[in-house]
Amino acid sequence: MIKSTKRLGFIGLIIAMFMGTLDSTIVNIALPKLMTTFNTSLAGVSWVATTYTLALAVFMITATKLGDKFGRKKLMIIGLLLFSGSSAACMFVAPSIMYLLIFRVFQGLGGAIITPLVLPMGVELFGKQHMSKIAAIVGAVTALAAAGGPAVGGFILEYMSWHWIFGLNVPIGLISLLLVLFFTKESFDETLIGHFDISGMLFLTISLTGITFGLLEGREYGWTSMLILSSFLAGIIGLIVFILIELKVSSPIVKLNLFREKTFTSSCIIYFATGFALVAPAIIFNYYLQNVLNYDALHSALMIIPVSLAIAVTMPLATRLSDRISAIPVNLIGMLLIAGSLLLFSFITTTTPKRIMIVFSIIIGSGFGFSTVSFVSSVRHLPK
Repeated sequence: MIKSTKRLGFIGLIIAMFMGTLDSTIVNIALPKLMTTFNTSLAGVSWVATTYTLALAVFMITATKLGDKFGRKKLMIIGLLLFSGSSAACMFVAPSIMYLLIFRVFQGLGGAIITPLVLPMGVELFGKQHMSKIAAIVGAVTALAAAGGPAVGGFILEYMSWHWIFGLNVPIGLISLLLVLFFTKESFDETLIGHFDISGMLFLTISLTGITFGLLEGREYGWTSMLILSSFLAGIIGLIVFILIELKVSSPIVKLNLFREKTFTSSCIIYFATGFALVAPAIIFNYYLQNVLNYDALHSALMIIPVSLAIAVTMPLATRLSDRISAIPVNLIGMLLIAGSLLLFSFITTTTPKRIMIVFSIIIGSGFGFSTVSFVSSVRHLPK
């Protein structure tokens, strides 16, 4: 494939990644509006966000392995069709909160297919020698989409109907679909041997469902309630059985020996921690701006945008620095900036000036831009 063709294919993949990640946070700013529209409680409408996140988290690893075995491009196209179609259904067809939740599950399944296939398909396009650059771009787009969701949602609610929170995905998804269809090539994991790990997939699904559901709904039902404790217990037991299965099968869904590579393992832990440190406070900050300070959706969006802008500026800088001085000090700077910004956020009151809150937002965005170098370093020493 010629270079320009590869670039078009990669743009299609990046659009898919942005869309899939954006949908995990963009809906949060619309929850008050949806609660009024469907005449439901906050607990009921929160499932609009929960169902998507749950499906996304639970099926992502399984979707990746299916792509490795049966063809990543085929599965990516299926994922884009599923995501775009269910987004259209959320926009046009959902007459009640129940229908909306059902369509959100399918949207989450589409997202679970799309987001993890972008990196291996990008590496297939440009080769392993460019893996660090590809990972840097994917990490930056992921961070921008996660941080930018509330801001984009705020603009949509100000100038359009809430339906476009979901409808935005339809034209974007179709553009991505066409670029992937015509400008990428099929790829597989040629090292796979044996049958597909059905038992591993089953217990991984049980484990991730139990743990993710417990984390998402623990506050709603009570952390010590029978439902949440049972959910965590099922998740832990499922995880133990899953690990035992993966140690024995010839073609495991997760190759556990990858975690012997200390850079990969430590980078995963850092990326996991920084994800919590960015997304959770961003959602709380959004609620604070709207429900405590009584800002409208657009005003709140403008207050959150500096996070995304800071990520956009610092991520390329951090990648260049890590190439020169290694990823360790860059990740450390990022974690310190995040920790410091969260401490500063804890001192915010109703009298805190806007410019101070914007400065805090820039600091946390910069920290995330630096710490997402962990995403790049996590794949640097792995086989293709």
